[in-house]
Amino acid sequence: MPCSRETRPRGFRTRFDTPEDAYFGFFDADRSQDAAAWAAVMRYPHARVRAVGETEYFEAARDYAQAADWTARVATGWVRTAGRQPTRLHESRDRVHLVGGWTRYNAEDEPILRNMVTYIVTRPAGSWGIQARFAVGAYDGREDRTFAAAADSAVGQVRRYYDALDENDGKACAELCRFPMIEVGVGEVTRIEDGMQLARRVSRGRPRINDLAVAAAQSGARGAIVAVTAEYASGGGERSVLVVGREAESWRIAGISRMVQEA
Repeated sequence: MPCSRETRPRGFRTRFDTPEDAYFGFFDADRSQDAAAWAAVMRYPHARVRAVGETEYFEAARDYAQAADWTARVATGWVRTAGRQPTRLHESRDRVHLVGGWTRYNAEDEPILRNMVTYIVTRPAGSWGIQARFAVGAYDGREDRTFAAAADSAVGQVRRYYDALDENDGKACAELCRFPMIEVGVGEVTRIEDGMQLARRVSRGRPRINDLAVAAAQSGARGAIVAVTAEYASGGGERSVLVVGREAESWRIAGISRMVQEA
């Protein structure tokens, strides 16, 4: 079935009242193979950050719709994708880190492929939408010991990153990241192009961390989504998710979404 190249949704929803509403709207629009409807679920700029592989960045809905193409997926026998039941990991008034993912099915309702994804869902105005997706990596449904090992490695990398932050060491932070590094806000996505830019951003001065909890929220064989809870010595803190992947023998942080709570 060919996909539409229009960017204005025709008869599809453009308003979503809850994060979960936007999440399931994402899969409804995907099944329709209508590029405009799919683009309408997102917030812009929008980024899809893979633990391993290239990051996709879309400045506006038109860009997302023009890039949408189901041809390769249909060739595998795909007919629909079902979203996992999502869980709110962190939430604030205008942002939710929604742990979910998907399974692709063929016409016989047999699973083809799975992925674990954390969705950064935001409400910059009156409607929720998906600002970014942090993807662990597609797999065939079988999990093995490499998943746990990947989680441990990713957690270790994030701990080192926060230790460097606490020492105001931007250079050390940059050495732990992959570029472009993505930082997700509400209604905004920042592309950090290189280590110098990241070092400048993190060296501007941050509150010292009094207490830090780091754990894997999702994990695959070569990537993980890591959840962070940090309490600042000055009061307040942050609730964050980071996507971390292994390329060759190196683990690198590719994206972060931070919810900062004031004291």
